[in-house]
Amino acid sequence: KQLGIALPLYQSHGVASKDFIKLAGDASDGVRLPASGLVVPEQLGATDPQKPVVTAFKKEYEAAFKSDVSTFAGHAYDGLQIALAAIMRAGSIDKAKVRDEIEKTSGYVGTGGLVSMSATDHMGLSPTAFHMVEIRKGEWVLSD
Repeated sequence: KQLGIALPLYQSHGVASKDFIKLAGDASDGVRLPASGLVVPEQLGATDPQKPVVTAFKKEYEAAFKSDVSTFAGHAYDGLQIALAAIMRAGSIDKAKVRDEIEKTSGYVGTGGLVSMSATDHMGLSPTAFHMVEIRKGEWVLSD
């Protein structure tokens, strides 16, 4: 803003937190980035499969920790849920068996999006997992 640049500023999902907005203040207005639905759960459509997951996670996280929800906590939660499910399916903690089961993960609806992994795709997220959001008047909003 100080430089008078009139182009939108895009950031990575790493700044998707209320702390970024607090630190940047009014200068954050207009910043855009791809983020998970966890940043804007109340703005997701009623039929979005992620809505109940991110709404519940946000509510439970904020009640437990008395602070704004963290997308990084969401990523940790998703990873743990995927790992635990793989261990249960493998019936073992043998690392090769667990890895094979993780790679079979399909249709897991998490805080980061819909996850379907394979032997060649360990991220498991498609571009639809990300919502373009923008900061407007100190709040995250789905961007058009």
